[in-house]
Amino acid sequence: MKKYVISFFVLIFLILSFVTGVNYYVLSFSNDNYFYDVDWLDDKYLWLVFWASIINNKYPSDILKDRLKVAYEAYNTWKIKKIIVSWDNSKINYNEPEVMKNYLVSLWVKEQDIYQDYAGFDTYDSLYRAREIFDATEIVLFTQDFHLKRAMYIWNKLWLQVYWVETNLQKYIKEDYNNRREVFARIKAFFEIEIFKNKPKYLWDKVRIISDEQIEDTKKKLLEDKSE
Repeated sequence: MKKYVISFFVLIFLILSFVTGVNYYVLSFSNDNYFYDVDWLDDKYLWLVFWASIINNKYPSDILKDRLKVAYEAYNTWKIKKIIVSWDNSKINYNEPEVMKNYLVSLWVKEQDIYQDYAGFDTYDSLYRAREIFDATEIVLFTQDFHLKRAMYIWNKLWLQVYWVETNLQKYIKEDYNNRREVFARIKAFFEIEIFKNKPKYLWDKVRIISDEQIEDTKKKLLEDKSE
């Protein structure tokens, strides 16, 4: 009996050591390009807003709303030009990217500047698809501090240039839950990247991010063709 008790405690110790070690490893991937305010951000081209829960398939939750508000602030001050909103549209009655887009449009972001990723089912998928589908090589990420640290680790592993803007605008109802959840989310990310080397569930055709200059050139060409 004593042997089983000792084995049990040794197993618990090993599990706790693994969980702690992986979390410290993931958190060690800091980045100098970390900003608490958009005013410190240099002008960049593309940014990505991560998903969070939505209410009644119509309204962003407080966490998501703050991410979108800070991203809009950067857009409105010409710090960024194009926006990717990424998360889940796997069910007919649940469309997070559309809710995110509608909220940004209500803040006077131009629809032509918003690109929707409907298959960013987790942070890893969103970042991987930003690189593979949208050809992102340099991007600004907007999310809360508890989530940013894991995103930093993933993006570092994808070998891309990233800038981070924290969006903690208030105390959130489930803040303690989110912090606890991150402990296991970091382990999941570790296994996805280091062990299984996963690819996203869906990798579709590339989506071309069109610049304002290209849009204007296309409009001029259409007008010229029409006048001929």
